[in-house]
Amino acid sequence: MIQSNIVPLPTRSGVFDVDGFKPLISQPARTIHGGLPGVGYQARVAIANYDQCLTRHYRAIAPKGLAAACNLADIHFDTPQFGLIITFDEPTEVAVHDGDMVLDQSIRALIAQFGAVSMRNATIAGAAREKFHRNIFPHLKFHVDRGPTSVNQYSCFTRDPDDPVQSLPRLSSTVFIANIVAWLEMVRTGRADENTERGVRASYELFQEGKAAKLFGNIILEQAWDAPKATGEIAIIDNRTVLHATYDKKKKLRGYPIGARYLI
Repeated sequence: MIQSNIVPLPTRSGVFDVDGFKPLISQPARTIHGGLPGVGYQARVAIANYDQCLTRHYRAIAPKGLAAACNLADIHFDTPQFGLIITFDEPTEVAVHDGDMVLDQSIRALIAQFGAVSMRNATIAGAAREKFHRNIFPHLKFHVDRGPTSVNQYSCFTRDPDDPVQSLPRLSSTVFIANIVAWLEMVRTGRADENTERGVRASYELFQEGKAAKLFGNIILEQAWDAPKATGEIAIIDNRTVLHATYDKKKKLRGYPIGARYLI
């Protein structure tokens, strides 16, 4: 496959012991149990065997397999287990980034392994919690937040349990796909030629025919923001490998703007 542009990092640096999540790579149906000082958590893969899901769904477009499609598209793919969901046993502050907006090294390593990291019953620790603005993206317009020359390639989305608006469950989801999915879907719908379409565009309008929800948990990873009232939630992706969009759960009813910050 195409060479990754993610630099490998030490696994035992930062908030989490990354080695503790390794069983999920080979046994993605498992739920593992771990902990930070004073609090436990459960962790699981959001979409197990994502590579196999993509191969089955797009077999007419990629009859030679996913690896061949990635080579043809000039798009790297290296997250066969897509999305890591970490649920804390009680409300927990997590030092996701420092005062200079540098992402924690262990979370960075988990994103490299799983594509997206979602934490539930969690908030950003300390003063860094306030360093964000609010966004709401167009319905099913998948895009990147930062171009290839930007240093802050990581998008971090947050729901603040103490905010009077964000404390409530959100009407809109944030949805994620690996980059190769956009290429496959564009070719499948005839909006791109497999012989000329190369690399990743800045944005795409995908799955507009009303079938997106049927692909949740199989092709599309949904961050539903639907935990009970006053529950903190965090989701983090790397713009170099994952595209995101908003999904409005009810037609013409938009959710509130979600917290957003961009990390180095």
